[in-house]
Amino acid sequence: MYQKNSRNITETSPEIINFPHSLYSNPTKVLQNTLKGSRSMITAFLLLFTVFLFLGCESPGVIGEDIISDGDNIETYKDNVKNVTVFEENTFSGRLANTALGHVEDPIFGTITSVALLKPSISRANVDTLYSDDKVHLKLIFNSDVYGHELTVSDFEIFEVDEIWRGNQLRYNKEVEINYSNKIADFQIADEDTVWVEMSPAWTQKFAEYFNDTSAERDSLYRNQFPGVAIVPSQSNQQIRFLKNLIQEEEEEFSTFVVEIQNRDDEDENGEEENGENGDDEENGENDENGEEEEEDDGLRDLGMRDWGAYFVRSEAAPQTESEIVLHSTETVLQVEFDLPADTLRGRNITNAQLILSLDESTQLSDPNFMRPQTNLIRTHVFNEMPRDLQAEIFTTDPSFFVQKDEDEDTFRINITQYVLDEVFGDVDKRKLFLSLQTTNGILYSAKFHGLDAPDQKQPRIVITSVK
Repeated sequence: MYQKNSRNITETSPEIINFPHSLYSNPTKVLQNTLKGSRSMITAFLLLFTVFLFLGCESPGVIGEDIISDGDNIETYKDNVKNVTVFEENTFSGRLANTALGHVEDPIFGTITSVALLKPSISRANVDTLYSDDKVHLKLIFNSDVYGHELTVSDFEIFEVDEIWRGNQLRYNKEVEINYSNKIADFQIADEDTVWVEMSPAWTQKFAEYFNDTSAERDSLYRNQFPGVAIVPSQSNQQIRFLKNLIQEEEEEFSTFVVEIQNRDDEDENGEEENGENGDDEENGENDENGEEEEEDDGLRDLGMRDWGAYFVRSEAAPQTESEIVLHSTETVLQVEFDLPADTLRGRNITNAQLILSLDESTQLSDPNFMRPQTNLIRTHVFNEMPRDLQAEIFTTDPSFFVQKDEDEDTFRINITQYVLDEVFGDVDKRKLFLSLQTTNGILYSAKFHGLDAPDQKQPRIVITSVK
């Protein structure tokens, strides 16, 4: 039976920026797990190597279901998983590499509205003072992923947030108050990857008061009193796009606030131009001291982003049935439990164990023009007991196992050999397997898998291969 866990989460994520997790486990952990596994493991690998020699030069592929059949030296144990639990717990939505922005009505996974929350930096690295005639722009950089109908125009409005928020505390499906009476700007996007939005003079002046503050409490006042802005999508929009917040490739741009200064750098304290009585540069301002032509100053100064995140809500999702398992990278974790015939397996030299999940591809057939970020990775964490904050534990630790999708079969074959060896031959308590989609990077991933009432060949299943 599926169980739901909807307990409230009030914890705070660590003060880190969540780059995509390494796909590899900690080598020290792997060594420790290996040492406390089966003493038969070395023997098993030697026997497996011997089998490969007998197989000659043919590529054996992955040992497991439907790849190598039982023979004189190979034994295969197969069983469908009897118990899965979908835990509904929200992971973090702030300070990630991407921020979801938009509104979409997904016929499979529900209606989604995602508001981007942004707060500019007050660093004076590029700008010392904001003057009354300066302009502040929001430069939005989008990555190529689209969720929804690709060839549509989306409308957005920018408002002031009505409460103080912290990016490292934001969670999906957690409300943030927005001051809809204080509109700052609006804009449209189609298929652009860069959009410039000029902020209102009133908001710019309010921001300038904090930016120009010279008191010792400047940073504290800004952190605790200035709420930042919210980019709110229209309910008529048909897609979600994803803002780039961190440099993920060399020389790549990311979303930021920009100041457009009004040519004050060329004036001295008396209001006269620096290079002549009439304001004319020497040599007509065309060359520097070395005779080289100077680049024209566009007056744009990068402010940077102090904090960012998403205020995200999913609603009207179709109810799950026993024949399916629906997972979202933002809100759900799958716990898988199965009973291993330990007494039988202890008499075997286990060489490979796989946990297999089959994708239900009917989601792609519902509307071929409806785009979704494609799930191609499952991570598996192993915990001795249920963590107090499951999503935080998954967010901050590397997975014990991971697997990419088998494109030919639309399956995920998770190699859990070490887990099975530890369970059968080790002295550890029975540990729990928790599966999650992709990494927590701000992109919205969802997937539907065949469940416990699906045909036998589609149900979640475990396949253990051993050598006599």
